[in-house]
Amino acid sequence: MQLSELIKSQIDADERRGFPVKFAGDIERHDQLMRDLVGLISEVGEFADGLKKVGLAVSTPGYKGPSLDDATPQLRSELADVSIYVFRLISVLNGDLENEIVRKMKINRERYQYLEQ
Repeated sequence: MQLSELIKSQIDADERRGFPVKFAGDIERHDQLMRDLVGLISEVGEFADGLKKVGLAVSTPGYKGPSLDDATPQLRSELADVSIYVFRLISVLNGDLENEIVRKMKINRERYQYLEQ
């Protein structure tokens, strides 16, 4: 499945569930962007918390945290949640994430070409 198809599928499901991405005015769009930003930050925080616990288990004798292998499924799940919020944010902004990624990769290729070996 292409990224654009994943985004469309997620946004269609969100809209069926009462989580729209189309709004009449900027106030409503801004409010939704803020709500989705909070959701995005929360999911990034959950990823960070899981990674912190792995780090503590690795670096702190006696700490009973998960290994990276044990935590990996949950970390991946949190990154999927992060992606869904990014899908929503780009959709509220009427953007095309695939095109934005390609555009940014081109900029980064030019910006960081001196690092290539």
